[in-house]
Amino acid sequence: MSKLTLPFYHEFFEILQSNEILNWRANDFVQAIFEKRKNMGDQDRQLIYRGLAILVECKYLKREKKADNNRIYRYSEAPRLKVHKENVQQEKIKEVLLTEQNIIEKSLQKNKVEQIFLQDIVHKYPDFEKFLQKYDQYISKRIVELETKSVFIREIINDIEYF
Repeated sequence: MSKLTLPFYHEFFEILQSNEILNWRANDFVQAIFEKRKNMGDQDRQLIYRGLAILVECKYLKREKKADNNRIYRYSEAPRLKVHKENVQQEKIKEVLLTEQNIIEKSLQKNKVEQIFLQDIVHKYPDFEKFLQKYDQYISKRIVELETKSVFIREIINDIEYF
């Protein structure tokens, strides 16, 4: 099988990723790409048509003839494109969750240091224990919440990686 080069690769995949393609005409793709790039001519239009043929050949798009005119085609998403979109979305979700996980881990470490600090003070000054107990309870509760969030995020990430 020969290697195919998709003209306007970035533009096509940006359009495919950000839109639901359902019964689009070739002209809809032309307009979307021309909107992003100015000063395009007939040769560029032909490259877009070639790109659509490649996307159909690679099974990212389905092409159907219009019932009342055999020369007009309508394009819709093929299952392979839907899988690709889901994969991209899952990667974005995973990236966001990992960022949140890092924030939670930093906060968790900070809270643990604060708790150790309070315990050190209570150890040095036992008569402050009653006063500092409410702070220790607050920090303990916060640590449990952060650990719960962290575990939940790990479960979601594991689910994403499993599927």
